[in-house]
Amino acid sequence: FNHLSLKAKHGYRNLTGIDYSAASVELARNILQADGLTDVTVREMDFLSCDGELRGFDVCIDKGTFDAITLNPDNFNDGKKLYLQSLRKALKCEGFFV
Repeated sequence: FNHLSLKAKHGYRNLTGIDYSAASVELARNILQADGLTDVTVREMDFLSCDGELRGFDVCIDKGTFDAITLNPDNFNDGKKLYLQSLRKALKCEGFFV
């Protein structure tokens, strides 16, 4: 979540970070609060099963989800399909994926 903190400090707005780990989300919230960045949203959720809760983003930055999918050869095809579906739902039509 450090990338959210850096972006917020450089003037970016409407920032949202997600993680499936409650501990990671709590840590991120604590760091953001300590930095005075209370306008950044951090949510606990699994990107592969967020059921369209994430929509309308200009940019999506992946910090490891796709890597985790590719490291699981038993579920690669299904995981890749779910990942792409979730990404399409999250991004605006002209959105960017990094």
